[in-house]
Amino acid sequence: MKGQKKLLIDDRYVIINFDVVNEDWGKLKAYGLAYEAIKITLNKCNKLSSEITIRLTDVEEMRSLNRKWRNKDTSTNVLAFPVNSNINIVDKSEYIGDVVLSYSDIKSEATERNISFIDHMIHIIIHGVLHLCGYDHLQQKEEIIMINNEKLILGKVGVKDPYISYN
Repeated sequence: MKGQKKLLIDDRYVIINFDVVNEDWGKLKAYGLAYEAIKITLNKCNKLSSEITIRLTDVEEMRSLNRKWRNKDTSTNVLAFPVNSNINIVDKSEYIGDVVLSYSDIKSEATERNISFIDHMIHIIIHGVLHLCGYDHLQQKEEIIMINNEKLILGKVGVKDPYISYN
């Protein structure tokens, strides 16, 4: 699955582009749940007139991006690239940025934590979208706020709290 879907919500548009790079992502049957989680997250951020891209990639590209943008020569589960707010984009919706996900990193983390791949993927998507909205976790106070927002949104889409061990 590759493409774009527009959702009309109260005369405001949410446009979510899925850019599938790694073929493993194509087997996934959770795009509807991902759309719902993103929509709820954007609503929490008061950004329902927004457009984002979710790039579903592999370890090699993720490592390259992480090296280029964060000087870390390793892969990671998610990177978020907010749009420079100084760019003036004239459109019905505001493009707020890209979230890039690594299939292998998310899969290995889910296996290690004994949680479902889909639940972990939804959590990581929400985490990335919150970064696009300006949330961060560099300071403990910011981290607590971000985690509480993640838990709230995950609960709304029926995903268990990832910060509790269910083993």
